[in-house]
Amino acid sequence: MSTTFLPVLVSLDELDPQDEEDIVLDEFVGDLAVGYAPGPAYQGLVTWRDLHGLRLHPHDLRRYAFELLTKWAAEVQVDGRPPVLMLSFGGWESSAVLLDEFWERLAGQVPGELVLGVPARDVVMVTGSGSPPGVEKVRRAVDRMFFAGGRGLLSRDLLVWRRGWEIWRHYPPHPH
Repeated sequence: MSTTFLPVLVSLDELDPQDEEDIVLDEFVGDLAVGYAPGPAYQGLVTWRDLHGLRLHPHDLRRYAFELLTKWAAEVQVDGRPPVLMLSFGGWESSAVLLDEFWERLAGQVPGELVLGVPARDVVMVTGSGSPPGVEKVRRAVDRMFFAGGRGLLSRDLLVWRRGWEIWRHYPPHPH
């Protein structure tokens, strides 16, 4: 197969309801879903019509996409200094959120539980629930990105790792 696929986070809040029906999406957490970008350009999202045209079963699409992401996982970099770290992953930082093994390894390296801000496709901020200054910096950065607006915004919510991602409810939610 010459076409490759990359799993990408998609904001359900940013999608037109008609697009939501046409695009192949899997539930993730909160207002985030997983879509699939066809490559090697990785622009746009795979639709059900695309899948039919490729004669590809949704299960195979997911498998191919996650195989590619897993292959690329070695490229994920953690930059910065505590209390807030940033991910680098060639513009696909939010896709790294889908790499469970990566987060399992990183979980013990922050105070408390892993907490993420994923305000945009290319921005992932990491801190620990046991670091009030880190949590505050991540919360403020997410708020600033949404205030500034722009394309590719994903989620105002902070996520917490509990052997899978959940919306972090122990922090005052963002006033939408």
